[in-house]
Amino acid sequence: MEKTKLLQRLEGKVEQYRSITKRSVQIELQGIQKLIELTVSEPWVVKRNDLVTVVGETDPKSGKFIGYAYKNSSKGVFGKYDAKVGVGAIFIVAGLFFCWAIFPLFIHIPAGFKAIALGKKVNNAVAML
Repeated sequence: MEKTKLLQRLEGKVEQYRSITKRSVQIELQGIQKLIELTVSEPWVVKRNDLVTVVGETDPKSGKFIGYAYKNSSKGVFGKYDAKVGVGAIFIVAGLFFCWAIFPLFIHIPAGFKAIALGKKVNNAVAML
């Protein structure tokens, strides 16, 4: 059984940022020794010295802090990861409906539960902002 991870809230001024795509950015906050990787549904709005709050969790494999939601207090902007909770539910229903086939049971149902769990994390992250 996987150990439950707690979401963390990090807040500080942006020291550095690096654009990955229009919706993904890596951020370093002053005084926080973590590389924050943030992917949101809308283009991100972050500049140096902006006061930013990010909620997420540390990925044990990469050591990066994965942000699920952020608020840029300096710009009055909010963003969150686009969790596909509806798709997760569809995967579970499709896996159960096609239970006669092995492929959907072993692929779709776990993928559906992961999507729903990620959606819950994103909603909890938004509530912590």
